[in-house]
Amino acid sequence: MAKGRTAKPMQSNSTMAKKKNNNKNGQQVRLSPERFMREKARTLPIGKCYITPGREESGMARIIVTRVRPSGNLTVGIFLTDIFCTGVREAAWDSNVPSDEFENLIQKYDRGSGFEEISYNEAHNIIYGAIGFAEDGGIKPAKDFNIAGFVLEEDTDDIPYIEYQFGKNGRHFITVSRDRKEMPFLRTLRDNLGVDFDYIIEGEDESASVFPEDGMQRAISNMKRRMEESKRHPDEPFSYRYPKYPKTIRVKKRFIADAILSTDNIASLPRETIERILSLAPDEAAADISKVVFYEIGRTYKEINDETIGPSDESAIIHSLLLLSALGSEKGLKAVLEIMSQNREFIEFHLGDLAFEFITPALYACGKDNIPTLESYLVKTGHDSYLRSQASDALVMTATLHPERRNEIIEVYRRILTSMATRLPKLKGCDGKFAGFLMLDLIDLKANELISEIKAVYATDCVDKSICGDYEKVISEIKNENCTDNRDKYRISDIYEKYDYMARFTD
Repeated sequence: MAKGRTAKPMQSNSTMAKKKNNNKNGQQVRLSPERFMREKARTLPIGKCYITPGREESGMARIIVTRVRPSGNLTVGIFLTDIFCTGVREAAWDSNVPSDEFENLIQKYDRGSGFEEISYNEAHNIIYGAIGFAEDGGIKPAKDFNIAGFVLEEDTDDIPYIEYQFGKNGRHFITVSRDRKEMPFLRTLRDNLGVDFDYIIEGEDESASVFPEDGMQRAISNMKRRMEESKRHPDEPFSYRYPKYPKTIRVKKRFIADAILSTDNIASLPRETIERILSLAPDEAAADISKVVFYEIGRTYKEINDETIGPSDESAIIHSLLLLSALGSEKGLKAVLEIMSQNREFIEFHLGDLAFEFITPALYACGKDNIPTLESYLVKTGHDSYLRSQASDALVMTATLHPERRNEIIEVYRRILTSMATRLPKLKGCDGKFAGFLMLDLIDLKANELISEIKAVYATDCVDKSICGDYEKVISEIKNENCTDNRDKYRISDIYEKYDYMARFTD
């Protein structure tokens, strides 16, 4: 049974350069929320801590840790923690919550199970223990932990050790939902642990997931079969040839670049800034945002590839994608595709686990009226399979939200599938994993018109069936008339909804 906490200490105040107050008038300089978290949070006394019950069964716990400011207001960190596998899945924070608003904040995160008060030492050991267990499988904490983590003490021997058990039956265990958004975790676990972990894919035979004695063998057998199938399909080599990125930003509206790149806006752009940007002509605003994207890629991709980059203190790529989604201008398409042309490490650094929530809506909004460009991206060589699949998702969104364009999208898939039958064995512009993701999209599309083309692709024996199932299963699901309406699944959230989701605990 895996036990204990093995996480290394996160970046601490002692490793950060500190600046003296050089204000000539002797007035105190107000720290930005992010800087306050980094430099002051750990100097505050620890307040109450809370946890949702039931983690032993579900593997998930939402943990709240508070610190008390001299005014009586609270500095808060909240951590959605997966003790079975992935550690800190989400992290959020607020540097200054009025004490009379804290109860409302707790209710906002109460999913009906309620919160129980726990000691700080318990909260610390659960969070850092889960992080350490996840890191054993190659999974890092959510991006926002880089700031929210300053609500916690450093993970040193000064914190009394409490022994907790992590994993399920001593092994990493993850459930892959029907939309397959956990697939990147699955790949990371495979790369780091081989077959030494367990998982379940929703929609497949889950009778063994409750682990009765006779079901355990089926679970083990199914897991091994899926792992063997996945390992049978090599990834298409990433071979993108980076262009020459700009070293400076030349925009018409300087305030756009300043706001997107500001370290004060790491968790959310101010509402007035969003409104100001969205009031501009969409093409004009999208052109400036695109320049920010190309600059930001050029500024960071080399250090990401070399693994020399430090924690991020801004969210330029996230802000850009959300704004481009809201603007819906084709002028943003090139920038979105440039993001999608980067490697997995780049996406993880800038977007974390929620990449699909940012990329696909932006790609749809900017590309729905330029389907040939999306089709061209889908067959180019050297892209990451998971990112390539986001372009396919954008096609399904177009057909779902605009039923009158279904035939157009079907013909795009017909051309892709026809050429894929030849390209797939050569790993040319596709691989088994992308083929598997593509089949899931065709199921959502209920693409009865493409059954013969799907059969030809399966005939190559190069489709990763651990993702989508075999030919018979895919066709059965395509023909299933008892299907749900996918329009809600593909609805693009209002930009303020997205920022509310991202920045619920941010000033």
